[in-house]
Parts: sequence; structure tokens; C-alpha cells
Amino acid sequence: MQTSFYLGRRNLVSTPNTGLPRWQECLYIALADFGIDPSAYFKLPPNRVVELGEQVAI
Repeated sequence: MQTSFYLGRRNLVSTPNTGLPRWQECLYIALADFGIDPSAYFKLPPNRVVELGEQVAI
């Protein structure tokens, strides 16, 4: 019960003037959201998980 698990989380954000058409940005963000949550995949106890996140502009 002493172990803590550290996970990285990435949040994709659409920004104007990136060079991609708007529909491609939305499609990429939607597909990225379909990925399974790592804490659920590895069956980690929620009370011992620490998530560190960042926002990535595409």
C-alpha cells in the first residue's frame, strides 16, 4: 500500500493556423480520445495514481 503510480496525460487542443484543415484536426483529436485509459488498462487502484498532464496544440 506504499506504492504510487505516476502517469502522463496528454490533452490535444485545436488551434487556428496550424496548416491542417479543421476536419483533420477534429478527426485526429477524436481518434486520440478513443485510446484506453492507462490506469484502467493496468488495473491500477485510483487512490494511488498521480497524473501529470500537458496540453499539446495541433
